[in-house]
Amino acid sequence: METVIEKQKKKRKTVKEKNKDLAIDGKKLKLYGLKLRAFPTLYQEDLMKKFAGANRFAYNFYLAERKEVYDNTGETLSGARFKQSLNVLKDHELFKWMKDMDKFALETGIEQVEAAFKNFFEKQNGFPRFKSKHTSRQSYTTKFTNNNIQLDVEKRQVKLPKIGWVKVRFSKKQWAHMETDVFARHIKRATVSLQSNGTIHIALTIEETIALPPTVDWSAVEEQHVLGIDLGLSHFYIDSNGVKIENPRHLKKYIDRLKKEQRKLSRMVKGSANYRKQQKKLAKYHMRVANCRKDFLHQQSRKLINENQVIALENLNVKGMVKNKRLAQSILDVGWSTFVTFLTYKAEWANKKIVSVGRFFASSKTCHGCGEKETGLTLSDRIWVCGACGAEHDRDQNAAINIKQEGIRILRHT
Repeated sequence: METVIEKQKKKRKTVKEKNKDLAIDGKKLKLYGLKLRAFPTLYQEDLMKKFAGANRFAYNFYLAERKEVYDNTGETLSGARFKQSLNVLKDHELFKWMKDMDKFALETGIEQVEAAFKNFFEKQNGFPRFKSKHTSRQSYTTKFTNNNIQLDVEKRQVKLPKIGWVKVRFSKKQWAHMETDVFARHIKRATVSLQSNGTIHIALTIEETIALPPTVDWSAVEEQHVLGIDLGLSHFYIDSNGVKIENPRHLKKYIDRLKKEQRKLSRMVKGSANYRKQQKKLAKYHMRVANCRKDFLHQQSRKLINENQVIALENLNVKGMVKNKRLAQSILDVGWSTFVTFLTYKAEWANKKIVSVGRFFASSKTCHGCGEKETGLTLSDRIWVCGACGAEHDRDQNAAINIKQEGIRILRHT
């Protein structure tokens, strides 16, 4: 017989299924996040830390049990069955503390394991690993039910289950976009994240029903509306029009300070008051680098989406490239993967198109004029002359033009 949880799970529709039903009326769902800086009381912060710990406990417990069951029986312990077992376990003397926790913090920890295994089997990520309480970020996710998550814009507060109303701060941009009921949409869930530098954020996932955008025949798009981009290290990117955006190298600006603060931390007694104080100071510098990088990537991705209809770029193998120890730090600092992610979701929202060119396409070594391939080209050759037609090429701009041409070819054949 099917359990109640399994029956409820079958009744729930995915976003794709909901969009399929809404498409009949010319509508679709739009999910977006609203991330707010939170200023909880000491009691509220203590509860947040406990709920994050409960989420980590449920995640690690289910992962360990799932591995043990599979090793012993060859069967998979489903998340629904483990949730039932966990509910029974709450009556045990050693686990009564779970009754005081946010039940969704425990539930989402189990769901995160299932999602991790799904990504593993689809070869998107490695095998799931246990969570540690010593990482720079601790978090938990709670779900909306019976109006337990609310946002009060006027009082600048967010209501969370078992925590109550928490004071939050809106950025200038968030205030600028506040029109009538822009934040009165359906809240799906809230994720509370606690950073090692002491900052706390609440990210609300909001669901909105919008009209379907007009259908565009991308195969008929004009060439002047397509932009090719070659991502690099000396320049952040070079486009097919010859525009070069400098690589800001955020980590390089703070690397000396980070090394200095890290050396101070290494000389202190681990676990002491001074150690924790220095650890928090070091985390602030790391957060500053991350925020500078993210702000730059948001600005550049927004500019490109606003100014172009179609953007073609290479599908880079970043995981393989970082194996080069000389370039690994620079590659990770530039943030190519995050940039592509930002471009992709912004293009979808704006009804624009991102074309991914295969990573084995010889964009740098091929002459964009005659199509001749220069096999002897090395990474140090920034300017080269085509042996067939005699044209002189800037390596990066030539690559961007080739990526544009390949992107157009892909569009024409899809």
